[in-house]
Amino acid sequence: MINLKLKLFKMRWHIPRNLLMCIYLLLITGALSAQDAPTPIPPAPTLTPPTLVPALDAGAEEGVVSQSGVARIIESGRVRVGILYNEPPFGELNVRGELSGFDADLAAAIAETWGVDLRLKQVTRQTAQSMLMGGEVDLLIAAQVHRRELATQYEFSQTYHLGSQSVMVRAGDGGIKTLPELVNKRIGVTLGTPSEAALAAWSQRSGVAVTAVPFPLFERGYAALMAGEIDGIVGSRYALARIASQPDTILIIDTPLELEPYAIAMPPQDVNLRNLVNQTLQYLRIEGTLTDLRGQYFPESSYLPSVWAALPDSAPQPDQFNSVVTYPAQYVVPRLQTERVLRVALPRLPEGDAQTDSLRRLDTFYRGLVDEIGRRWQVRVEYVLVETPTQGLEAVANGQADFAVGVQANWEWDERVDFSGPYLLRGLRLLLKQNSNTFGFEELRGGRYVAYPIEQPELQALAIATAEEFNAVIRTYGAREQDLAHAIVDENNADAAFADSIALLPFIEQYANQT
Repeated sequence: MINLKLKLFKMRWHIPRNLLMCIYLLLITGALSAQDAPTPIPPAPTLTPPTLVPALDAGAEEGVVSQSGVARIIESGRVRVGILYNEPPFGELNVRGELSGFDADLAAAIAETWGVDLRLKQVTRQTAQSMLMGGEVDLLIAAQVHRRELATQYEFSQTYHLGSQSVMVRAGDGGIKTLPELVNKRIGVTLGTPSEAALAAWSQRSGVAVTAVPFPLFERGYAALMAGEIDGIVGSRYALARIASQPDTILIIDTPLELEPYAIAMPPQDVNLRNLVNQTLQYLRIEGTLTDLRGQYFPESSYLPSVWAALPDSAPQPDQFNSVVTYPAQYVVPRLQTERVLRVALPRLPEGDAQTDSLRRLDTFYRGLVDEIGRRWQVRVEYVLVETPTQGLEAVANGQADFAVGVQANWEWDERVDFSGPYLLRGLRLLLKQNSNTFGFEELRGGRYVAYPIEQPELQALAIATAEEFNAVIRTYGAREQDLAHAIVDENNADAAFADSIALLPFIEQYANQT
């Protein structure tokens, strides 16, 4: 049996991240009403209604700002952060009258990075937006989940913590260990919280019918679970873990109902302040602070914000960012609503031998993604073919395209275009034989051969340089991309292959069961 494995190298400059620049995709969400009695949630219908072109908020102009919050932070020498005082582990006022928690420590790290004083101000779920829009605080770092319905109320940073709405069941009770096993079970939700919507949306997506049992308080739902009155309860994963007084008696199902991206909120359309915050989050990731905070407050989590290309080595400072907010001459959404045409910059497939299997797969993926967006928005897609990712960025910046695919988020472009979150993560990997006792470049010492795709000659030098970092000397062997695995398995011309994961993944499937 010959099996192949991939080895990931966690080196910042080896892991490109393809990002999509576009308006966030909108999904239809049904309105949910709280009811006093258990309500059966039916399975999802076969057809999904299309996601229409997003409508502009009639009151959006009221939130337009001419001066960025960056200017006020520079002038005053301090940043005012709204934070919750009763939401552990994000923010909590302890018995000594000190504020502690993930959000409190993150706010302190941001202020220290900027070299300004920190003023923490208490907000509640009811007062947070009014205090932000009224200028009482500059930022909200208040266990705020980035939800689609809040997009017109706030400008959001990158996700700094990825949580979830999850389900807790009694350990060993009826063998419930996975979400599908909740079929026809009674599941508790807390009225007026995201748990209601999360359970309903998951039931519709999965087709698994459950009965929602509403409770006025989360604690009452937990008591009902432990008393055997319900089969499970929904809540944020950290809240479920904290409420369990006897951890051995409960089980939190691994698969979440819904992911919850926690982000920093600021006044809408203040893109300069948003860029300052995002660059700071990325700097704190590289510098190690975010890793330390994650380990302290969410040790079970592996999430960290993605890092854009061209991130400066030095700490970002407020005076490096524009204090005046500029707006586009024409917004994309109104044109989409009238013309019903979506213009998308797409990398052109090369001809001849340069057209590799991985490039064809990427082209199929990009077109499938864009066509699905067009279908949901009910618009016609027009592709603007470009030769390089830079040309795609230029097409967006110059108004020739509405968004571009196949590009990488880059700080050198942050003043000209907007980037969405990542939709595809890829990077350079080693392809190795299973059971070869080789786990990376360190084990390739002694002049062993590493194959690289001849279509990307720059990878030859990169493989040699990477091996030298591990004090290993290797020899290289050039092969066509589609022949990389053959060089290892069939021809024995190489001990490993070094290439983009998009190029290597098909070989894992091809050789999975070959004898």
